[in-house]
Amino acid sequence: MKWAVKVGLSGAIILSIAACDSLDPTSTKGEFHYSNPTNNTMTFKVDDKDYKVEPGATGQLSLSPGMHSMVNARGEKSQFMVFDNNTGGIINPDRQMYYMLSEVYAVKGHEQRFRPAEYNVTINGHNLKMPLLSANATIIDHTFFACKYQLGEPFPDNITTLDKNTEGNIFNKCFDKTELLTYFEKEYNQKLTPAADNGEAKDSVNTVFDYRIPEPKFKDPGTQKQAEKIVALLKQINESTDPGIHEDIKKELFQATSDLVSADVNVASKNTVEENKYYNAFVEQTGRFRGYGILPK
Repeated sequence: MKWAVKVGLSGAIILSIAACDSLDPTSTKGEFHYSNPTNNTMTFKVDDKDYKVEPGATGQLSLSPGMHSMVNARGEKSQFMVFDNNTGGIINPDRQMYYMLSEVYAVKGHEQRFRPAEYNVTINGHNLKMPLLSANATIIDHTFFACKYQLGEPFPDNITTLDKNTEGNIFNKCFDKTELLTYFEKEYNQKLTPAADNGEAKDSVNTVFDYRIPEPKFKDPGTQKQAEKIVALLKQINESTDPGIHEDIKKELFQATSDLVSADVNVASKNTVEENKYYNAFVEQTGRFRGYGILPK
């Protein structure tokens, strides 16, 4: 048995934390969390059911695969599709700021093996660079905000592992803004309150859920042909009301993606730097779209 203790640089805002965590996606399927980081009672509806959330409170609801609707306190209505491949998420009717922070838990002497992937983020006008994702989407997809510890659930001080070869692990936690500011002040003695000399007290979003499907414009005919197949399949996902659509077209999508890679390999050495960048951007954007478990309608 080993103890892995949470690593942190007391008094420093750039924490010894890292960016990713292995997560069992089936454990959070259908789980949607919400919180109220404001000083006033928050109300909203999901599928015509009323929710009333007191200041500082958190909650969770379960949503089955299929179409759902949400209405915020201002009467603004939105609809979204929950697919079979979902891993849950955060319900955010008032578009508050939410964050995903990652901490390293390491056996003593092995802390340096874990390195953070850093992101630029602004909180209350403070410009930071650290492993912290921020988002304010109406529905925050757990696939890309993969938190082991949810809103209102604390990071443990340490974890125990029965694997004698384990030297540490990385765990993610979701925060609303109020909870995050409290955590920074308590754990790292950092107050990120707005200050007169700090310019406009604003927050930045560094994680955008982009649901656009790109229209391929490859110069090579072979690459263009395979890219068009991928786009056609993604459009099926976008237009479908079948929660199991991903499984239905999985083989076709895998084959089209493999064919795209093969087509690009044949011409990559002749492509310009700009063409290779375009290819990489296309693969990244289409790959991200096929990974969404929640899709606004």
